[in-house]
Amino acid sequence: MRLAGKVAIITGAASGIGRATAILFAQEGAQVVAADINQAGGQATVEQIKSKGGQAAFIATDVSQEADLQQMIDLAVTTYGGLDILHNNAYWTEAKVALETTLENWQRTLDVTLRSVFLASKLAIPHLRTRGGGVILNTASVQSIVGVPSYAAYQAAKGGVLSLTRALALELAPEIRVVAIMPGAIDTPAVAIDDKSSISTLIASIPMKRLGRPEEIANLALFLASDEASYITGTGVVADGGYSTA
Repeated sequence: MRLAGKVAIITGAASGIGRATAILFAQEGAQVVAADINQAGGQATVEQIKSKGGQAAFIATDVSQEADLQQMIDLAVTTYGGLDILHNNAYWTEAKVALETTLENWQRTLDVTLRSVFLASKLAIPHLRTRGGGVILNTASVQSIVGVPSYAAYQAAKGGVLSLTRALALELAPEIRVVAIMPGAIDTPAVAIDDKSSISTLIASIPMKRLGRPEEIANLALFLASDEASYITGTGVVADGGYSTA
């Protein structure tokens, strides 16, 4: 198993990419802390892991709150003895053009999507070092590098995630690898809220002519978290069905 003996924290683990990654990491031998503000969804993720013989614990976490992030880190360390992988995956936004983006919307998007990555990483680094190194995975987005109307705050935050990934990688090498995952449109609850015509238009713009699956991003996360990716740090890996090249 590719993550045998590893302890991993995954934020935003109640659904979508986070849930798929938590389940896959556990199947590959990791002891998983699933963190999310959605308690029912997070508990369901843990139950799925345990039903397949994996080890996991859930903690209700508002990633915009430093105290919640500290409790999340503490749970991993006290329950499983340390920390090897931090996957900063949680985000929040509303689809608004810049002129309609309120200050509250802007701040909430940056707090959940970007500030949390900085805070969680800062809190995790001493524990990763104690284990001899480790990996920080940050879910950025294809929108870190490609403009899309009506997502000004989200794109600012995700662009920041990619830049922060590069900065941390330089500061933490060679002990700790820091890598960004940059998904395109993935078949998750976040995409499902759009009307069918909007989704059809989106799919038509993707060279692969379909949405990505959460499991496909989870497989990428598994590779990047494993020793197979031991020479990859400070970069973003795009998985968008060709959208950013079209």
